[in-house]
Amino acid sequence: MVTNTRGFLRNFATYKAKARKGEAVRVQDKEGEYLFTAAAPRKSLLGAAKGKIVFHEDLTKPTLTNDHWKPSL
Repeated sequence: MVTNTRGFLRNFATYKAKARKGEAVRVQDKEGEYLFTAAAPRKSLLGAAKGKIVFHEDLTKPTLTNDHWKPSL
């Protein structure tokens, strides 16, 4: 589906629903063309961070002793 910027802003809810159903919406502007599609949300925070966070130690135990924990105000 192709629309212009003004029509896209006026009927955003309609285009958002179409994108959610898998349809791509092309928004034409003076400077170019933009593609509006829906991105699948991640199921969990761990799934979103998969491959980006590396655990080197066991995080179920405290990482600092009581002597090293000195919060500053």
